[in-house]
Amino acid sequence: MNSLTLVFPNQANEIGRLRSSDTVFAQICADYESLIALLPCDASDPTYADLTDSLRGLEDEIRLYLASKSKSPEG
Repeated sequence: MNSLTLVFPNQANEIGRLRSSDTVFAQICADYESLIALLPCDASDPTYADLTDSLRGLEDEIRLYLASKSKSPEG
C-alpha cells in the first residue's frame, strides 16, 4: 500500500479499511500497485505514457470510490 499512501496520504486508513472489506476496491488497488511496479524509470520508454494514463485513471477511480463511501450513511 506504500504507493497508494504516497498519492492518498490523508486516506491511508480508509484505504486499508476498504481494501479489507470490499473486494472490488481491493482489486482496483491491486491493479494500481501492479501498474506502479511496471512503471519504467525512463520517461522515454514507449510504454511510459500508457502506464501513466492508466495510473491516473485508477487514481480517479479510487478518489471516486473513497468519496462515495465517505458520503454513505454507514461511513
